[in-house]
Amino acid sequence: MAPFCAKMFISCGYERRAGKRLFPTEWFNYEYRRTSKEFFKEVFHAHSQMELTYVHQGRGLLIIEGKSYSIEPNTLLLFPPFQMHRIQIQVTQEEPFIRSVLLFEPAVLQSYLNDFPSLRSFFQRILRQQSNIHPVHAMAENTPFVALLRQFNETNTSMREGEFEENMGVFLLSLVHQLKQNPEGDASFLKKHNHHVEDIMQWIEEHYMEPFRLEELASALHLSPYHVAHLFKESTGTTIVAYTQATRVRYACGLLRKTSLPLSEIGYQVGISNASYFSKVFREIMGVAPLSYRQHLLK
Repeated sequence: MAPFCAKMFISCGYERRAGKRLFPTEWFNYEYRRTSKEFFKEVFHAHSQMELTYVHQGRGLLIIEGKSYSIEPNTLLLFPPFQMHRIQIQVTQEEPFIRSVLLFEPAVLQSYLNDFPSLRSFFQRILRQQSNIHPVHAMAENTPFVALLRQFNETNTSMREGEFEENMGVFLLSLVHQLKQNPEGDASFLKKHNHHVEDIMQWIEEHYMEPFRLEELASALHLSPYHVAHLFKESTGTTIVAYTQATRVRYACGLLRKTSLPLSEIGYQVGISNASYFSKVFREIMGVAPLSYRQHLLK
């Protein structure tokens, strides 16, 4: 087996060898204090891995599930698998975006949870997005959770061959245990936008299944189309059209989870009547085709 990667970015690619359980590269990725000093741009997206991002430094906005949250230093962002989200950070040389990012496939942790039924139940609720855990947590640098992030980074370079799997399991179990101690997060991070922007988001939530017409939205808000589009882009960093498509895909995910409707019908119900275009938009945002998403949930 190749030596464990000792860079700041930890990407461990494994296969089954000599009777040991080893993992593909994409199953566990960890990067400690990744820094962006000049540019950071993210589109609406989702992935099959669970994501934990701790913000050491940086300010911006998180849009998730039709809501927006402030991102500030010393906050933890939590995204279950296939939860669509978008992060906007205003990066400058004076205030870079510094974060520690952990992505892992839930299957990596499942076997380690067998001896911890309460922790396993909590983790399953997160995966099914049934827990009351918020996507944004206030979390100081001196908390046990952040200490675990730092300690794992410090010890990974000295791990001997064959130690990584065990250390990774303990690391993930410890992080989930810390989350379980305070699952509610901090609702005070809910960002209060200009009320027009909140009205735009609410209008889209109510009309996403209809053909989008900027003129109708602007008329409902008693604003000009140009002002509506400019206001939304300036506040959220994304366009109204992109937000509308992301909203449609989010509701399509719900129909894929809860019904056996064919893709053509799901696309029609969320406002994308062309089945092939619906699949294209879904794949661009979610990273997988709609049928693959449904099959993943049935595993």
